[in-house]
Amino acid sequence: DYLAIGEHYHTLFIDDVPRLKFHEVNLVRRWITLVDALYECHVKLVLHTSAWTEVEDMFMVDLENDHCDEVFAFDRTRSRMEEMRSEGYLRKKWVGSRL
Repeated sequence: DYLAIGEHYHTLFIDDVPRLKFHEVNLVRRWITLVDALYECHVKLVLHTSAWTEVEDMFMVDLENDHCDEVFAFDRTRSRMEEMRSEGYLRKKWVGSRL
């Protein structure tokens, strides 16, 4: 459970983060859920990847299927990931197990 991770760890390091592709819907959904849970707990997320350098390059969208729910949901996730890099977010206090 991703919320349990956010409740127990103030910082999460993830190595070898892949570029997500549209046909990997389950992986995309899990990533969205992870970021949502970490964001709610104010967890610091540190990513290491060689597959992409900017958050907007993480999810490769099939333009033929851009009406899909995952595309809309990932836009919110992308926005949250950008905010999680901000000084304001990094200064927020981790809420941990208070949820």
